[in-house]
Amino acid sequence: MASNTDRLSKHFTLREMTTTSSGLLNQPASPQVLDNLRSLCSQILEPVRAHYERPVIIHSGYRSPDVNKAVGGSSASQHVKGEAVDFHVSGHSVYDLAIWISNTLDYDQLILENFLPGIPTSGWVHCSFARNNRGQDLTKFKGSKMYHPGIILKPE
Repeated sequence: MASNTDRLSKHFTLREMTTTSSGLLNQPASPQVLDNLRSLCSQILEPVRAHYERPVIIHSGYRSPDVNKAVGGSSASQHVKGEAVDFHVSGHSVYDLAIWISNTLDYDQLILENFLPGIPTSGWVHCSFARNNRGQDLTKFKGSKMYHPGIILKPE
């Protein structure tokens, strides 16, 4: 199995894609999950880093089933498959980041998550990459459980 120092792509390591504050073991259990993480890094995170020319700050990458349960993740979460990552780019609006991804990259699901209207750096971007990408765009505002279609600045 892979070591935490292993590179998944030019700028991203397994360690940063598996870091958790849960105290639980959080290592991919299969080669397929590692392959998914490599694809996620090369198809989503590397283009973001190249465009913004700044480090990408990972909030949550891979989650073992136990970690996913501990953080209240969905039982169908793509984080468990190594297909999803939550992140931001320091000093940049998460809304602008989500719009750039939506207009530029091929992805499965893109969520502007825990965003607060009027606070451009609030929240983060959730983005997934899978074999058959849906190109689904959603926004979830902080304090709400509702997911709105599209990448939007404020609820209607």
